[in-house]
Order: sequence, then structure tokens, then C-alpha cells
Amino acid sequence: MAITAADLQNLPQNPDTAVAEAGKDTLLSILTAIDGTSETWTLVGGQRNSPVSETANTIDASHKTSGGWATSVPGLKSWSINYSGLMIMSDDGLKVLDYAFRNDHQIKVKITYKDGSYQTGWAYVTAFNNDTAHDGVATISATLSGVGAISAITPAANTTPANPGTGD
Repeated sequence: MAITAADLQNLPQNPDTAVAEAGKDTLLSILTAIDGTSETWTLVGGQRNSPVSETANTIDASHKTSGGWATSVPGLKSWSINYSGLMIMSDDGLKVLDYAFRNDHQIKVKITYKDGSYQTGWAYVTAFNNDTAHDGVATISATLSGVGAISAITPAANTTPANPGTGD
């Protein structure tokens, strides 16, 4: 008996839906326009990595009766994104990062995951570097330092993955 196209479409599915996310499906966008209630998000092109780092300062809470062990409590929290990607001279997202750095302009950023869920927050671009090695592709790296909190991961509004380039 030969396998048909219909048979291939009906192959059994693994019931375990706990699957790791591929980093290539997580994208950084910048809010570039607001028209009433509609937002325009511009994808930063050439992305290779844009990890979100959330930290808390460590406050020493040690005392004489702590048995000789240091004790710490979390202090002020902060977040940042350390973007790295290819230098694409015509990319609007990179132009916005460069402008924001040169003009001390806050930008609203959005990290969108494969399922359409996302995080947003306001940030300053506190570093903007290009690397133009003679034996490699030109790259850009930038540090986006959060201003206030970054949102928790917000579920997608529907089950269809969002288009991170438009914010839909």
C-alpha cells in the first residue's frame, strides 16, 4: 500500500506540546508612529540576537548574628537589551536606533515571540557600535537600557502569530 498525500497530512501528532522556542523566531521592533489607537512597529533588520536581561541590585543585609554568612536582599530592578545584528545601511529600524542614540531620545521597544506574545518597554540607546572587520560581514551592536519596567510577557490577542513588523 502506498502512502498518499492525505495519509501524510494525518500523521500522528506528539501530545506533548512543551517545545522549546527557537531564538530565530523572537524579533525586536521599535514603535515609530501612533495614529489614534493604531501603532506602527518597525522591525529592526539584520537581527542576530536581542536578549532581554532583567536584574536587581544586590543590597547587603548582613548582620552580626547571621552566623558569619552574608545576607542579601534585592534592590532596584532594571532591564536592558543587548542587540546585535548585521549592518544594513537602508534599514529603518537601525536608523531609528542611531537617531535615538545621537539625540538621547527614548524609544518604545517590543520583543515579539513566535506565538505572538510580546514584551514592551521604554529605553534609551546607551551604546551604538559598528564593527567593520576586513574579513567579515559588518555588524551593529547596541545596548538599550530600560526606563522603568518592561512589561511581563503579554499573550497574543488571538491565536494567529503577530506580524512584528507592523504590530498587528
